[in-house]
Amino acid sequence: MEGQAMDSRGLRRNLVAVRGLAFFQVFMVVVPVAVPLFGDRGLDLAEILQLQAIFGVTVLLAEVPSGYVADLWGRRPALIAGALFLGVGHSILLFAEDFSGLAAFEFALGIGVSLLSGADLAVLYDSQVALGQDDRARQRGLGSLFFLRSIGEAGAGIAAAIVLWFATLDELVRLQALVGWLPLVFALAIVEPPGERLAAGTHLGNLGAVLRALFASGAVLRLTFLALGVWSLTTYYAVWLLQEQWQESGVALPVFGVMWALLAVVAGFAGRHAAALEEALGPGALLTTVALLPAVAYFALGSVSGAAGLLAAPLFFAARGAGYVLLQQALNRRLASCHRATANSLASFLFRGLFACTVPLVGGLLRIWSLAEVSMLLGLASLAVGLGMIVPLVAAVQAEGQRLRFESQD
Repeated sequence: MEGQAMDSRGLRRNLVAVRGLAFFQVFMVVVPVAVPLFGDRGLDLAEILQLQAIFGVTVLLAEVPSGYVADLWGRRPALIAGALFLGVGHSILLFAEDFSGLAAFEFALGIGVSLLSGADLAVLYDSQVALGQDDRARQRGLGSLFFLRSIGEAGAGIAAAIVLWFATLDELVRLQALVGWLPLVFALAIVEPPGERLAAGTHLGNLGAVLRALFASGAVLRLTFLALGVWSLTTYYAVWLLQEQWQESGVALPVFGVMWALLAVVAGFAGRHAAALEEALGPGALLTTVALLPAVAYFALGSVSGAAGLLAAPLFFAARGAGYVLLQQALNRRLASCHRATANSLASFLFRGLFACTVPLVGGLLRIWSLAEVSMLLGLASLAVGLGMIVPLVAAVQAEGQRLRFESQD
């Protein structure tokens, strides 16, 4: 009984520690002003996107092996190693004065993020299962995790605004190097949750089992996985284009932080209330809305100039918040525990790979086209992704619901 009580305390501590880790992982005070910061080091927007491609390729190459390691050997070692790389990466930023130094910063962060990605969600989900929480409670848990990440981004925005009001970008970098080590504190507090682990057999055989689970277990799981990897890209470019537009509109650097904080809060509330929105609107209507919002926002960004174009920004973040939580819950509730970290890493692998492949095109266009023209093109691409990925998923969800109702009647 005493051992069970200790296990229960450890699992409940996991729910707090994972949230704390997630909060400080995204508490990056340099992100709200990344475009001006990197520009101060001599980079243009195309080179900044190239840096993000380096980050993406690093995550791409390390994502699946790191998720696999978490499923094979445990989530806690992966989280501790990931937090260590984050701390090292943020410390590198202190000395990064050109493209090569910033590339080293992005590389270290990429390794850290790949180790954390999938393992943090798996710890949360496995701990909730072990504590006997039902499906609705687990969805609320994912929503609250995303909400805390958004609050972390918002807090970073406010902190950036305060620092830049009284100091310079250099002081902001020093603050980032300090808080960049805080995720390690929470990673060390996590205990390994119970759950299935992959057999220590053939590695290719284990990976094949995860892929079969993703692609041969039904249309909803397969399309959800693909949507997480492909649709997520539609809101990602907006982060960098919005900051460029703020610069072109003459927004002061401290205001960057405030605006970023407000947008993060929008994303956080959308994610936190995704379950309630799904219950009120139905999964089909919510998925359709989430699919269309990025396209609408890009068209607004491309067709409206000046301060009015800022109105497009909340649409990106609302779609990001609700869509991420909705798709993550749909994916994780259909997966076995032993496949969960690897499957989440595979979804991130797909997303990062697509970003790395499209960056040369988008970066090249930004050098010959206006920001408005590139935004319109991204709007068309987002619309195509929504129609091609989310609409079939809606149809599959509706078909699954009808089948389950029919089986329950029997």
